Amino acid sequence: MDLAGLVVAGISALGTLVQAFYSAKNNNSEIDQTKINQANKRANQALKVGAKTVDDVIADDLLKALSSEIEHHHQLLIDAFSDKAISDSEKAVKVEQARGQICKVLGEIMRFNDGVLPTKRLEKLWASNRCQ
Repeated sequence: MDLAGLVVAGISALGTLVQAFYSAKNNNSEIDQTKINQANKRANQALKVGAKTVDDVIADDLLKALSSEIEHHHQLLIDAFSDKAISDSEKAVKVEQARGQICKVLGEIMRFNDGVLPTKRLEKLWASNRCQ
């Protein structure tokens, strides 16, 4: 169940990074380092809410693959946000790829869970990332 908890935590953390980017963009400011730190902390602490359902409906091999993809996008965003040489448009491309990954993972959870997401947090991530 820890792996499922890390997947849920990982997509939540990735969502935090995506929101931090858009919030900074809207405010014409730098990405808040506090939000990056929060996302890093969240990504490394398995969430229990929703993890049992995810663990029950998704095989460990798929969970490992999804977790790996989430971690990859998380690191790409952290690196992009830290690198002053990367333009805002390049960061935006990476953010959109991360958003796509969030939707992919949430879609997989829904596909194996009779078309529903097991928690309000995941439902909010689905809506805020305009997943379809």
